[in-house]
Amino acid sequence: MSWESARQGYIVSCMVDSGSRGPMSRKTLQVATLGPDTDSILVGIRTLPVHKLYLIHMESDAGVAQKLTHDLASVLKVDVQSQSVPASDVLTHVLQEVAGILQREKGNFDDILFNVSSGDKLLGCAALSAAFINGLKAFAIVNGEPLLMPVLKFSYDQLVSPTKLDILRSLQKNGGEVDSLETLKDISGYGKPLLSYHIQGAEDSKGLVELGLVEVEKGTRGKSITKITTLGRLLTLGK
Repeated sequence: MSWESARQGYIVSCMVDSGSRGPMSRKTLQVATLGPDTDSILVGIRTLPVHKLYLIHMESDAGVAQKLTHDLASVLKVDVQSQSVPASDVLTHVLQEVAGILQREKGNFDDILFNVSSGDKLLGCAALSAAFINGLKAFAIVNGEPLLMPVLKFSYDQLVSPTKLDILRSLQKNGGEVDSLETLKDISGYGKPLLSYHIQGAEDSKGLVELGLVEVEKGTRGKSITKITTLGRLLTLGK
């Protein structure tokens, strides 16, 4: 038997196994990283529920994604879509793609699962970061079985109030930093006491500094330079 025949047989078995699970009251969206090795994708849809599948892959693997999308869509009869990311700044682009998927599918599914097994290490790390920030259930395929990854059960941005998010957006739009609270007041529209409260925090609330979303450095003439961190920048993507 050729490899292609075996692969098609495995895809058919995914369909049979999925059908044998019986009716499900919960709709599940799966998102998966994709590289040349597609076995982990097949295991993921064979062992876990799926009603729609998004594949996130590098631009160089577009051919692999196109073929797998066609095969799965024709056999499983579920909607399969693929999203490509360039090799430059993979982390940012994966965060943007995931944010876009969550916005488009908001309210359409009861569960979202993220398969981070396929693709290169950088793509997998970016996917795991996206799962952490958005509170998604991430899993990897180990010895032919799904293994749930230890990520937060809630979205990281649930820790960040709308006001804090506005401050992060203002920093991002200003090139990532400001040289004083006065400047941040002008571009954000918030007063300096409120900015200080949300940046430095208080007994009843963690500030952006403690959350690791901004850094504050001493500047000249007693001014403080406030910079957005990488995590803070990523948190603003798609928000």
